[in-house]
Amino acid sequence: MKYIKAHKKLFIISIVALFVVSVGVTIAYKTDFTNTIVNTFFPGDISAEVTETFDGEVKEHVQIKNTSERSSAYIRAYYIITWKDANGNVYPSMPVKDEDYTFRFGSNTNWDFTTSDGYYYYALPVAAGKSTPDFIREVKPISGRTPAGYHLEVEIIADAIQSNPTSAVKEAWGVTVSSTGRISK
Repeated sequence: MKYIKAHKKLFIISIVALFVVSVGVTIAYKTDFTNTIVNTFFPGDISAEVTETFDGEVKEHVQIKNTSERSSAYIRAYYIITWKDANGNVYPSMPVKDEDYTFRFGSNTNWDFTTSDGYYYYALPVAAGKSTPDFIREVKPISGRTPAGYHLEVEIIADAIQSNPTSAVKEAWGVTVSSTGRISK
C-alpha cells in the first residue's frame, strides 16, 4: 500500500513537471519563431485654416478648411472685431454692430450659434482637405464710422479635432456626439 501511494505521488509529480516543461517549451518556441508585428502610429495631423475673400475693406465667405491629409475633423471657430491702426494698436472703444459695421453669418444651419463658450461649432465632421460652408457671409465697416487712423479688424480663430474616436471631441470640447455623428453643446 505504501508502495502504491509513493508511485501515485511520483506519477502526479511527473505529470505536473511534464506539463510545466511543455508550457515552457511552447512559449519559448512561439517567442522565438513568431513573426514580429509592427504597429505603425502616425502623429496627429489635424489642423484648420481660415479661408476668406477680402478686398481690403469687406471680408466675405469666411470658411474653415480641414487641412488634414487623412482624417475628418470637427471644427469650431470664434471671431473678434476691433479697430486697429497700422501698428496693430487697438482703439479703446469696441466697434458696435449695425452702428460701425454690418455683419452676416453664413446661412448653413449646421453652424451652431447658440453656444455659451464663445465658440461656434460646425455640427458635422469635415472631410480631410474640405471646408465648411460659410461661417461668416460678410463683414464690412459702415462708411464714415471708422476712427481716424484705424481700420476694422476681424480676426477668426479656428480649432479642429479628430472626429474619430468621438470620445476625443467629447473630452476636449465638452460636447455631445449623437449616433449620427452630429455634435451639440
